[in-house]
Amino acid sequence: MLGYVCKYVPVEIFESMGAEMKRIEPQVTSFNQADMRMHPNICSFAKGVLEEVMETEYEGIVLTTCCDSIRRLYDVLKEEFPDKFIYMLDTPRITKDAGITLYEKRIREMIRAYEKFSGKTFDEEKFAACLQGKRTEEEKKSVPGRLNIGILGARANERIREILEEQGTNVAFDLTCTGLGRKLLYEPENVMTGYVRGLLSQFPCMRMEKAAGRDELIRRYADSVDGIIYHTVQFCDNYAYEYAWLKNWLKKPMLLLKTDYTRQSEGQILTRIQAFLESLGTQPEGAGAEKAAGQRKGTEKMYVMGIDSGSTSTNAVIINEKREIVAF
Repeated sequence: MLGYVCKYVPVEIFESMGAEMKRIEPQVTSFNQADMRMHPNICSFAKGVLEEVMETEYEGIVLTTCCDSIRRLYDVLKEEFPDKFIYMLDTPRITKDAGITLYEKRIREMIRAYEKFSGKTFDEEKFAACLQGKRTEEEKKSVPGRLNIGILGARANERIREILEEQGTNVAFDLTCTGLGRKLLYEPENVMTGYVRGLLSQFPCMRMEKAAGRDELIRRYADSVDGIIYHTVQFCDNYAYEYAWLKNWLKKPMLLLKTDYTRQSEGQILTRIQAFLESLGTQPEGAGAEKAAGQRKGTEKMYVMGIDSGSTSTNAVIINEKREIVAF
């Protein structure tokens, strides 16, 4: 079994060679092993991946050059598991023809490395058949009469989507690293090039050249939902900056949800999501005809109290339905 963490990894190539592929979504109880081998301030997702790899029998791990934390993870894995297939695939930032040509070359180098490691042989015809047997997964859409929520930001684990669905809401889109279905392009005249083109034309992550156009793509998706959960991972700065930028112009209620990929954070995640949905005006399915989600009568009074209890002090604030502070 080969593990991977990034949507730009050519999963279908390995599958055509008979390898079982698993996307790693760690949910650990502690970072004991990772903190000894990596700096405590490394991204908690990278530390979680290391913890899982050390507990699970993987044949190898395929990583991409998405950030410094993943590069550090690669160094540690190479040192810890010299007999496993630990591979770093250098993903280009550019997505035009030059980037496609470059990425295809690097993927073919990776194939040769895996052939040497595993003794298996890559067959392009078998790979083409594998692609033809798959379809690009359809994106989720808004559902009339239900509260529709979108997810943005860094990779969000499955539990966030499960909580939203358990609360009776519809996840209209998930534009995080791991949210969208894979985009598979099949071009009979040049199978590999078409496949690589599809990989690089997915919704751009923050490191890609097309990230400059993320705002327009996000705006297009955001118009279809009642609220947005913006997820970031502890010690991942890129997406924290994007949230600060988005909240200045995106006209939708947003919840900033920061997790560390530990099981202990699930209770906090559940509480914060429930509070956010309540602020939007959650309602039973089918009740939208009488009262749209998030709307309240103009004369209805409402007070909301927020409490922040820390190690040295506890702070509280009360606001009214006009978002005016009435006490603190």
